[in-house]
Order: sequence, then C-alpha cells, then structure tokens
Amino acid sequence: MLPHRYAIGLALGVFVLPMVGGVLYEHGHRLLAETIGLAQIGLTILLIRRRPDLTKLAWLLLAMVSVQGGLGAVTVYYKLPWWVSTLHLLTGMTYFATLIYTAFRTRAAPSVMELERHDNLRAELGPARRWIKIAMGAVLVQLLLGALVRHLGAALVCLGMPTCTMDGTWWPDVPVQDLHMIHRGFGCIVAVVTTVAAVKVFSRAKSWPALRKLALIAPIVVGFQVFLGIEVVLTWRAVPLAVGHFAGAAALWGLWTTAYLLTGPRMRTRPAPAEAVAI
Repeated sequence: MLPHRYAIGLALGVFVLPMVGGVLYEHGHRLLAETIGLAQIGLTILLIRRRPDLTKLAWLLLAMVSVQGGLGAVTVYYKLPWWVSTLHLLTGMTYFATLIYTAFRTRAAPSVMELERHDNLRAELGPARRWIKIAMGAVLVQLLLGALVRHLGAALVCLGMPTCTMDGTWWPDVPVQDLHMIHRGFGCIVAVVTTVAAVKVFSRAKSWPALRKLALIAPIVVGFQVFLGIEVVLTWRAVPLAVGHFAGAAALWGLWTTAYLLTGPRMRTRPAPAEAVAI
C-alpha cells in the first residue's frame, strides 16, 4: 500500500513518484490499471461503432473494468480487507476470460466450408470437451483458494515441505494453516485434472492442431505451477517466484478458457454493420 504522503500527492494530481520499493509495485500496478481502463474505453467505442451486435458485450466489458477499478480503490481505502481483495482478483480473472470471449466473437465470419469442418472437429472431440469444463472449474476453485491464502495472510504459515510444519505436522489446529494445506492439496488435484484433461483432448483432437497445442502446453504450465508453489514456500515467498506463481495461474485459466471457446459452436451468421444495412 502507498504511504499517506504518496496518496495525498495523487489526490493533488502528482503522478510522478519515485518508483522504488513498494511504490514500484503499488503505483506501477495503478498506472497499468489506468492504462487498461483507457484501452477498454477505446475497445468499447470500437465495438459499438463496428460491431453493433456486440453493444451489450462492449458495455459489459466497460462495466467490469470500472468495477475492478472501484474494488481496487476500496481495497486501498480500507487497507486491504480480505474479502474485497479476493473479489478484486476474481473480477480481474472474469474480465480476462471475457476479453478472450470478445476475441472469439470478433473473428471473421466463417465460410460454409469452415463451419462444416468445425462441426466435424467438434464431433471428433466428442465427450473430451467435458474435461475442458472440469479443468476450468478446478482452476477457478484453485484461484479462489490462492486468493484466500494470499489475502488472509496464509502464504507463510506453513514452512514445512510437504508437511505444514517443519516438525512434520500435516494439519495443525489453526484454521489459517488448514487453509494453506487445502490450497496445496487442491493444487495437486488441479495438476492431475489438467493432465488427464490434456491427455483426453490430445488423443481425441487428432485433426485439430491448435487444440492439440493447448493440450500439450497445459501439463507444462501446471507442472511449472507446482514447482513455483514449492519454491515460494522454501524461499519464504520470494517476490519474483510469487509473481510467477500468480502469472502461471492466470495463464492456466486463460488456456482452458481459450480451449473451451475454441471448441464451442461457431455462429453461422453475423449481423451486418448498421452502415451496411443502410446501403
């Protein structure tokens, strides 16, 4: 959190701060968030003007990024309440997934041959798509658990590996330590689910190179996540490793979201822009 003198400076319109220490991370995060907000305003305008059929989606994206900014402000003002910080993270992940969805909705309209090929690929994939949904759900639960561990101060309450305490205790009688161990345990479940889902998808999607690439990448990402999670504990939450651990979680969420949208039904028609209709 920014010291009070920096917060006052921002209120007076001073945006150039010495980017050192915690200010580098906190203020840098704010500046990046403002940049994303401005970019979203531009995206909303473009979607409304060029894709009138996506007007509701355009406003939804703007509303989501506005809520995210509001939650960030509340987080700072009330000095990091755990429930606001957790909601802030989950809103960010939801916005991320919605941006991926927007990218899929703004693709060029498919030809008849492309639609037929896509339907054939979906038929070939068959029940394996269910595993994509299961993997998405597992990653989302793990994101929630990770947010709770972070914002309830449970990241360093268990310094043993693989046990919670260094003296070999697995489940101490302290709720916050139990939360930490649940996060570890569910991380192993996510690793297994991701690996199984990747194998199922890869084996069924024989004619779908893009989907097979995602299936190949998923186990690598989740394996790296497990490694980083262990190293975060062993290094007492070294900042680069902790940041990498969160980035890996976001990447896994984005990967399975992309796989889910890629394997969904494609729209057979796309409404024409307003100016084309007028002509």
